[in-house]
Order: sequence, then structure tokens, then C-alpha cells
Amino acid sequence: MTSAVRSHPSSQPQWTTWTQLSLDRLRAPYWAVALSLGVIVFAGQVIERSLSGPLSDLLNPEILRFRLGLPILTVYMLLALKTLKTSALPILADLRPPVQVDDATYDRHVRNMLYTSRRAEAVLAAVALAIMIAWFFIFRLPLPLTFDVSLPANPLQMLVILASYVIFGWAGLCLVYSSLRFAHGLGKLAGSPLTINVFDPDDLLGFGKLSLRQSMTVAVTILLFVIPLGTPSRPAEYAVLLLASMASLSALIFPLWDVHQQMSRARDVTAGRLGGELAECQSRLMATTTLDTATLSELSDRTEKLLALRSTIYKSPTWPFRSMPSIVRVVLASLSPFLVFIINEVIRTYLLPLFGVR
Repeated sequence: MTSAVRSHPSSQPQWTTWTQLSLDRLRAPYWAVALSLGVIVFAGQVIERSLSGPLSDLLNPEILRFRLGLPILTVYMLLALKTLKTSALPILADLRPPVQVDDATYDRHVRNMLYTSRRAEAVLAAVALAIMIAWFFIFRLPLPLTFDVSLPANPLQMLVILASYVIFGWAGLCLVYSSLRFAHGLGKLAGSPLTINVFDPDDLLGFGKLSLRQSMTVAVTILLFVIPLGTPSRPAEYAVLLLASMASLSALIFPLWDVHQQMSRARDVTAGRLGGELAECQSRLMATTTLDTATLSELSDRTEKLLALRSTIYKSPTWPFRSMPSIVRVVLASLSPFLVFIINEVIRTYLLPLFGVR
């Protein structure tokens, strides 16, 4: 039994509270806090660069791009972490009508998708700190982005560098954790009984939108991480990039699998019903010894309409996207990290030499 439909998430204030993160509890706006943490990460990168060469080297565009990569990625991950949750609210409200569960069950699925507890954030921060302590003080490894330089002895410089990597690691772990919860919750929601109209998938398009946003968050994170490091040059690096792109594709497909299954079954059942009608037309044709013009005309018109209707059904999508071209576009978008570098390599290897550029 489907319960009363909610027209807007504002009728459920707890949905908004489930999107709150620890940074929201500070007095400053969330975006300002994210930028401030990005500045700390950039300060760590500046200090790290000063340990291996003069700061004037930062005027070099290549070096500056490399050093800006980590702070930009940190800010992006923090903003994406928040946006992924808040932007889902109106879509989840629109998805309420076709999901045939009671309000309490629907709210539980929404909470599983959106909520990140303070305890989880604290644990992830502790994990990031433990990794950095092990990196620098137990294994005594060099700085991650300056391989021939170790942590400085100056306490202030040491603290800033350590804090910058902990912030970056915490932001990344929070994004991964929240993304996994989001995908798992979306998959559970997609596994609920759905009202499916095989002629019009519009009510289910929200599933595709949510999964695409999740996938693109992964894809952009990969791009922002890889671009400052430069084009992959070894097979192993391309393999890592391909695996990361496949993770982005998986983030798109896996949460939607149950929706796809239900849409496919609905299409098959409807097409089977039309097949039965066509079989009835054949039975009438074979059972009649003498066919008059009126009967032939009736059977012809009915068969033509049934075939046209069945053709329309077979062309209908079985994924929560509007059409097959839409499905192709979102798949290519999810694979964009790998495709970008493949295209870049083709241009660098084959096209630029034609114009004498090396």
C-alpha cells in the first residue's frame, strides 16, 4: 500500500538535518570553512615546496598547477560531499510516488543515503591522522608529493604539513564513506516495489539523476587528482586510471540494477500481453473457414495497432533514463577520466606531429 505522497522535502524537516555535517555546526558558512581548509592544505604545499627549492619556483605554471592540485581537490571533495546530499532532496521527494513502501520505510532509505554521523566523521579523521603518523613517524617516509624531502624539523612547518595531509585524507575518506552509503541506500531504494509505466519512464528518472550525480562526483574527483600529476606515461598508470574509471561506471550502474530489472520485467509482461492478443488474432484467422471483408478489415486493423504498440514497448528504455542516446551519454560521462587521457594521448601522438608540434 502506497502512502500519501509528499510534494516537497520541506514537509519532512529531518531530511534536511540528515544532510548536516560537522563543518555545518561551525558559525561560518560551509563553503567558507571548506575554502579555509583548502588554504591550510595550500600552505602545506607551499612549505613543502620551500623545502626543495626557492618559493619563486611557484611562479612556474607547471609547478603552481602541481601544488594547487591538492588544495583544489580538497575543497572540491568537501563541497561535493555537501552538494551530493542537499541536491538529492528534491529528487528524492519526486521519487516518492512510484516507490510502493510506507513513509517510515522510505524515510529509512533516505536516511541511509544522506546521514553521516559525527562519530563516523571523527573515526575517519582519526584514521587519516593515524595514516599520516605511520607514514611520517613510524615508516619515516618522505613527503608524498616531494619524494626526496622528509618532514621538516621546524615544529610549525611540521604541524602545517601534517595538518594539510590529515585534512586532505579526512575529506577524501568522508567523500568515499558518504558515497558508499549513498550508493548502498540508493540501491536499497531501487530494490523496493516500483510503479512502472512502460510507456513513460519519467517518474523513475530521479533514480538515474541520483546515480549519475554520484558517478560524476567520483569521475571529477579522479580527474582533479590525476590532472596535476600529468599524463600517464606507463602501462601501470593507465591501468590504475582505467580501474578508477570503471569504479565511476560501477557507481552509475550498480545502484540502478534493481530498477533496470523491474523495468525489464514490466516491459516483458506488457509485451507478452500484446503477444497474447496477436495470438488470438491468429486463432480467429485460422478458425474461420470463410473470411468476409469486415472480419479481415477488423483483424488487419487490430493486428497493425498491436504490432505498432508492441514496437513502441520494445523501444522503451529499461534503465531510468529517457532514451538510449541518454544512456550512452551518461556511460561516456562516467568513463570521462579514462577517455580524457586517451583523447589527449591520441592528439599528442598523432595529430600534433602533423603540425610540427612535439
